[in-house]
Amino acid sequence: MGTSGAYGGSGAKPWEDVHDAYGAAGEAGGAGGSDGPGPSDEKVEDFVNALMNALARAAGPAPGLSGYPLSSLRPRRSGGAGGGGGSGGGSSSSGGGGRSFGRQTARGAAGVAGASALRNGDRAALAELGLDLAHLDSLPSSRARCAYIVDTLLGAPSHPDEVALRAATLRTMVEILKAKEPPTQAQEMRLFLQNLVYEQVLVELTSQQRTENLTPQRAKEIEVKAKKYLRTSVSKIKLPKTARMSAQAFVNAAATLADKVFAVFKIRGAR
Repeated sequence: MGTSGAYGGSGAKPWEDVHDAYGAAGEAGGAGGSDGPGPSDEKVEDFVNALMNALARAAGPAPGLSGYPLSSLRPRRSGGAGGGGGSGGGSSSSGGGGRSFGRQTARGAAGVAGASALRNGDRAALAELGLDLAHLDSLPSSRARCAYIVDTLLGAPSHPDEVALRAATLRTMVEILKAKEPPTQAQEMRLFLQNLVYEQVLVELTSQQRTENLTPQRAKEIEVKAKKYLRTSVSKIKLPKTARMSAQAFVNAAATLADKVFAVFKIRGAR
């Protein structure tokens, strides 16, 4: 499954740079010093910087004052006899507007806001998203509830980028519901952004004809270090301390966070 319509265009130079950096990270092993065993920290950071620069080129414009209205993010119905909920027929996952990483961040953040509201029993926030707490409680498991929320808010994926969005959203939602202590909303959006970035790069790395000939163990080592570096970079972006946000405010804040993170990596890339 190719990504000819992916962010920035699969095969474009920014993504070629990502492949090159990924291959270099696979070849450069730590010597047991500060890097420890596995891939070099420096090469993994180069890889993350390359992928963030590639995504930044397709981030889209910064969210305006109105952000991304929830109504503009919901999947559009393309006909059919679909009833209520996300599993009805004829659902398009485009959510209106063109594909951009900033918009996809907002769409996934709506699902994350749904999981957060579910964990906290926030009926009003769920209703804001078009979800019903009683119905969600009637579903047999947390995973089934997450799947229902994603189906309702994202629709069926029709493109590899949307597969990545769905995977990152589900992963984040499950982690929120399984956490021993309820995460803060800032922690939730940071976790989601980290998951979304890495799921997106996996789409690109696995969909191209070229191969880096990495062992599964080395690929996992790169993933662990890359996510650690991403987590550190994202956590440095300060978010305003506010009372618990509405679903709309959460979506807007997540999109703004993504825009700020990309701005940081653009500055790094320009050096």
